[in-house]
This record gives sequence, structure tokens and C-alpha cells, in this order.
Amino acid sequence: MTSEIVRCVSCDGYGWFEEDGVTEDCDWCGGIGYVYRDAAGVDHRIPESDYARVSDTLERLEAERLRELGYSGTARHPSEQAIRKQNRDESQTSAR
Repeated sequence: MTSEIVRCVSCDGYGWFEEDGVTEDCDWCGGIGYVYRDAAGVDHRIPESDYARVSDTLERLEAERLRELGYSGTARHPSEQAIRKQNRDESQTSAR
């Protein structure tokens, strides 16, 4: 049986859900955000016993997902963060 590792369609790779202030692991993927997809297109939870064997693939897929979300992987000094610049500009405008 040939399986590929794909993003969980239930949680879109997050591995969890939050509803009404309650956070729970995704039932489909068991909280890791990825599943095996077999040749017939059916998704299966990745067993914990496979984690060590597939960890490099999971890390690569997660890095790709984070890049899609805009995460560059580099740290920025707080003064360079867009939200802090915006807040600083707003506070200077309101102080006038």
C-alpha cells in the first residue's frame, strides 16, 4: 500500500480546533495536522509508532504551511514588527 503524507483536511494542518473557548485536538489527525492518504484517496491517521520515521517529512510540510501563512522563519526586533510600527504611528497621531 502506497501512502503519501498530506495536510489534514479537517483542521487544515493546525492539528486542533477551538470552539466556544475550548481547544481540542483534531480527531482526524490526532493533533499533528497531517495524515496518510492511500492510493484510493482515503485519509488515515498517522500512528504514533511512525512519527520518528516520518518526522523529517512532517517538519518540511509544516515549514511549507507556515510560509503559505506568511511566516518567514526569521525573528524581527520588536521595533521592526509591523504591528508595533502601526501602534507607534497611531499613538503619535492621537497625541497631536
